[in-house]
Amino acid sequence: MGSDFGVTGATGKVIRAAGEVQEEVSGKVSAHARAEKNLTRVVIIGGGACGMAAATKIRRQSGFKITVLSCDSHTAYSHCGIPFVLGREIESFEKLIIKTPDFFRENNIDVRLNEKVRSINLTGQVALTGKEAYPFDKLVIATGSLPFIDRKSQANILPYGIFTLRSLADGKLFGKALETAQTVCVVGGGTIGIECASALKKRGIKPILITRSKDLLSSQFDSDMSAIVRAHLETLGVEVITGEPLFLPENFWKERTVYVKDRHFPADLVLLATGVKPEVCLAREAGIDIGKAGGIAVNEMLQVKAGGEFLPNIYAGGECAEVTDLLTGEIRLSQLGTTARRMADVIGNNITGKYSTFGPLADPWVAVAGDLQFGGVGLTPEKAERRGIKVVTGFSHGRTRASYYPGRKDLYIKLHFKDGCLAGAQLAGGEGIKERIDALSLAIKKKTTIKDLLSLETCYAPPVSMLVDPLMPTVKDAVRNMRKDMTN
Repeated sequence: MGSDFGVTGATGKVIRAAGEVQEEVSGKVSAHARAEKNLTRVVIIGGGACGMAAATKIRRQSGFKITVLSCDSHTAYSHCGIPFVLGREIESFEKLIIKTPDFFRENNIDVRLNEKVRSINLTGQVALTGKEAYPFDKLVIATGSLPFIDRKSQANILPYGIFTLRSLADGKLFGKALETAQTVCVVGGGTIGIECASALKKRGIKPILITRSKDLLSSQFDSDMSAIVRAHLETLGVEVITGEPLFLPENFWKERTVYVKDRHFPADLVLLATGVKPEVCLAREAGIDIGKAGGIAVNEMLQVKAGGEFLPNIYAGGECAEVTDLLTGEIRLSQLGTTARRMADVIGNNITGKYSTFGPLADPWVAVAGDLQFGGVGLTPEKAERRGIKVVTGFSHGRTRASYYPGRKDLYIKLHFKDGCLAGAQLAGGEGIKERIDALSLAIKKKTTIKDLLSLETCYAPPVSMLVDPLMPTVKDAVRNMRKDMTN
């Protein structure tokens, strides 16, 4: 017969009866279940730069139950590294994976890959997929962006041989197709298009870079700075065609030809790098406000808005969320990984009770094509003119090292001033561009004046600079132009 009491074994230890053990186990399971039930449930939609970084930030600062729902097939990876894998500067796409699924399992973050959220019920506080319902106390929408494809087609899919680079899986697919390609048409004159064209040439494939804009980098660079990038690409052997739209035949997979006005070019593959648009369908269908720039409207805490008020428990960040421009005060979008990462920090802090705000952006950026680095920050004269803002510009061409030191490279600097304060910068050269842009970004945020820059002290050593830093002639050129404007 059974007993509710333990008996003493041969060793003198008390042996507990099965009923007593079962009761203790049941108690522990019940306590664990209660603890699980009482945990704050955080659901993150999107496994990109913002979503994954927000998950790890929240984990570091809390014991919350975190679930990441991602339609991607890979965990945290560097999207910006894809062109350099295509150019074989990085040996494999796997090298771009920053944190593996094991990392998230070990940190008790439940990552559901290939899990597409179909709808969000704001009232019931639940995210719904085709497979399951995920209730939440806090929600993060980090759905990123979709490739912008300006193409009319009878079918809602891209023909065989035409690719985009939205994800790591896209990169792998395109990389596989490149193994038998000899000529590739890259459509889009932005940073991704330029970096990919350069990478293909490095790999031994003939690239044709086509953009309908009159210049490369038309939204980021002035024509004279764009010309520097174009000249470098042509030196590498990239054929560049600007100011002309591309026509892709429906049967491209069979014809293997692209058309530009009255010309046609043979191409084994086409890569569409024509920009992105925010992925906001899910948010819009849930009743969340979409702003004037086309992204999810958020406040400084990155909380979303619905029904005329901001929701304290729902956040949005990354490429799908709108930001405020530092120089113009306008609402716009930012497609930078650095922006998404900073947004993740703010969201993580606010979800875990550490109040944080996300301020206006100057958007410093940099890119690399072959041996040329180029980038910028803040306003361009074209953007300023569209908004009725008057700017004064200075330009100079210098070197990155002393004239007698081996390995010196060209350096082009262009600065824009608004009301006497630095408001924008564009740079291109062989080295040191990123560090200069970072410094100029800080100068813009601090409202550094042209007078401040005239009295700037700079350091010098022959292997890393000229005695007179090229920044100084740029500032002096702006002063001369400012005086001309005053006398006219």
